[in-house]
Amino acid sequence: MVLNNNSDKSKKLIIYSASPFFDTWPKKFKLDKFKNYGFEVELWSAEEIFFKLENIKNAASGSSEYLYRDLDIIKIKSLAELENKIAELNPKAIVCIMNLGSLNDNEFDNPDLNFFNKYKIKYTLHHLCPYTVVPNMWSELKFNIRLLQKRMNNHKKKPSLIIGTGSEGRKQVFKIYKKNFIYKSVPSYNVLWTKEDPIINDRYIVYAEESVNAPPDAALIGYDKPTYDIEGFYKRINNVLEKIESWTNFRVIIAASGKYDYKINPFKNREIIYKKTSNLIQHSELVIGHSSLALEQAIVEYKPLLIINDEGFNDLKNKINYNFARSYRLNPIWTNQFTKNVFEKHNCVNFEIYNEIITKYLKEDNVDGTFINNITSAFHHI
Repeated sequence: MVLNNNSDKSKKLIIYSASPFFDTWPKKFKLDKFKNYGFEVELWSAEEIFFKLENIKNAASGSSEYLYRDLDIIKIKSLAELENKIAELNPKAIVCIMNLGSLNDNEFDNPDLNFFNKYKIKYTLHHLCPYTVVPNMWSELKFNIRLLQKRMNNHKKKPSLIIGTGSEGRKQVFKIYKKNFIYKSVPSYNVLWTKEDPIINDRYIVYAEESVNAPPDAALIGYDKPTYDIEGFYKRINNVLEKIESWTNFRVIIAASGKYDYKINPFKNREIIYKKTSNLIQHSELVIGHSSLALEQAIVEYKPLLIINDEGFNDLKNKINYNFARSYRLNPIWTNQFTKNVFEKHNCVNFEIYNEIITKYLKEDNVDGTFINNITSAFHHI
């Protein structure tokens, strides 16, 4: 089933997350505005059940503003407490599950999901970041096997609604899930779809940094930093930025996500602007990055996009960068191989490919309206 965009009466909406509410996606969702669309919103976090307190602290250590504070968050500290809260929910309440928890290495062993099913709670799942596919036969074969494995293991999931993005997101959802559900396609929440006034009036280039000093995702699950040569990385990336500035006569602005506050500027005193990456990309001449989802904005704005690999990254990080680039039909560039010829070859836009990427991963052709309009409309229909 596919929904129409109509609103209904007010409902209680629980936004449930097994991991901490960091500041990025809740701000992009505009959770604090849901009340204007007829919802009484509660945020539930089960982070202390599924993650070590030390790892949670480390994940937020890069910035005092990285934890979400626009709305109160109810911290649930045990499985017994979680079950009691779910059991007490009004049957008309809706739960939007952002992610589920696992107490072992099996991502499909979810005690929180068992509680939602036990008490017959109406819940929503999402597929808002579709898996990107590297365009070759072997990768596509492995990818389809992966989707089949997920389908086989998803038998416990019984959502009333699934929210997805792009035509590829739609295809993946119907391959992954067996049960009957309503499907709603929405525009990507990672993209700023309306034009904003520029922050900077002159012409410039954007480098979207990825807080290599303190990457929160790695810290949360207790992994080593993906950059083992931080000093060398900054030396090489600054060399790349200097070359680009020399060849284009445009300065490079550092677009910082806000996951890490730079007490000392490692970018040779280039201007660092926090939490304005989408706006900066909108009005830039060229975008440089690694594999941040913020780079989707460059595709929507038809900006040349350079994906950078570095010998200071571990193998997994460079592989992620490579797959990210190839799924966008781009080739990553190594910092130690960054010549003028290489730059000129990559400083271009293939409009046909960009349009394909937008439709596949970011917004289907028949989707209109804002993310918040679409998602709240969907919630009102279950």
